[in-house]
Amino acid sequence: MASNSTRRHSPNFLAAKILTKVLQGQPLEEALYEHHESKDIALLTFLCYTTFRHYYSLHQRLSDISHRPLDQLDIEVKCLLLLGACQLQYSTLPAPLAVAHVVTAAKKIGKTSASSLINAILRRYDTAIEPSMDEARYELPRWMIDRIRADYPSESNEIYQSSTARAPMTLRINVSEISSSDYCDLLQNSKIPFKQTALDNAITLVKPMSRSKLPGYEEGYFCVQDLASQLPVSLLEPQPDHRILDACAAPGVKSRQIADLFPSNPVDAYDIKAECSTWNIPMNSEKDLKLVFKRGDLTTTSWWDGTPYDRILLDAPCSGSGTLNRHPDIKVTRNEADVSQAAVLQLNLLNNLWTVLAPDGVLVYCTCSIFKEENDEVITRFQEEHQDIAIEPFELPIGRSTASGWQTLPKEQAYDGFFFARLRKQYSSS
Repeated sequence: MASNSTRRHSPNFLAAKILTKVLQGQPLEEALYEHHESKDIALLTFLCYTTFRHYYSLHQRLSDISHRPLDQLDIEVKCLLLLGACQLQYSTLPAPLAVAHVVTAAKKIGKTSASSLINAILRRYDTAIEPSMDEARYELPRWMIDRIRADYPSESNEIYQSSTARAPMTLRINVSEISSSDYCDLLQNSKIPFKQTALDNAITLVKPMSRSKLPGYEEGYFCVQDLASQLPVSLLEPQPDHRILDACAAPGVKSRQIADLFPSNPVDAYDIKAECSTWNIPMNSEKDLKLVFKRGDLTTTSWWDGTPYDRILLDAPCSGSGTLNRHPDIKVTRNEADVSQAAVLQLNLLNNLWTVLAPDGVLVYCTCSIFKEENDEVITRFQEEHQDIAIEPFELPIGRSTASGWQTLPKEQAYDGFFFARLRKQYSSS
């Protein structure tokens, strides 16, 4: 059931509260999920995602007409102004009604003293000048603009533009339960338009919709999974008796993909935050008996039973810079120091997991980042510290090769930005 607060309050009230939580550090997806049973969840999702997709231009427009710097205002007042600007700019709601809804929400939140200020600023919104700063034009923070331009000088504009696009909804068809052609027939019979992709067992919906309304949801015929996100598992190429570790595995989407593709292989899925609510996959077939979810800090070996793994998938924590259209709050809540901190953690994880990999074993490293500091540069530093690493070349149906692996970019707006590297542990020569 929906919470009392969800039932009692207006969409503007709830959206302002969600925006505030996100600016204070809670991921947008998590903050929204707290209201997933609300009858207004579609509107809440639109308001929050649109505000963060266009945060920098909305911020500049409001700053142009506010006598006080926006970032010096109370955080809830700032969020109410951003929410109002979002509706004035991107919704079909008549302007007077949009302003009235936000002012009412301000009073309900307890910001009655600021309601006149909010009303005055939003009623002047149409007088704001067209934003000219790069941050507002590209809807990105300055540091991201500069880093993308440095890493991808000839493609930077396309990457900038992709951050405001709506993320595609791609399905990985579980071919152990139904063939791709049969599932496509189900979609056609349900009059749900879709597009084929570069992968045989993946399709992209023309219009995103609730997964529970798709045919085969209860039967486990598909998993919602970005096209690029489906690629690293294919690089494992295990033998039937190989032991597989999915490291940093939550929410378990790739773990389930491994179980679907390699049902005879035992799979251990570890994550440091492995509470029950973290694992977002169904467990309803015999092959799942070999898929075990556990809590463990992968920067140590305290979780390890001492038996080496033949295959390891490390989907490393990262900046998420390849998923800005899917997680637009990242643009606002992350900073450049986070990238360097992520790279340190990534190298730490690689060094530690290398000790639990069997000789001649394979470790597949991937991130949903487009920044070279988290990708090629991490692999280069890792290789400098170990003499028993062989970087294996490979090709994938999307993306391009890099110095140490393979990169997809979100500029095509058909999939996320991902990096992949395949590393084999050579036998010791001693």
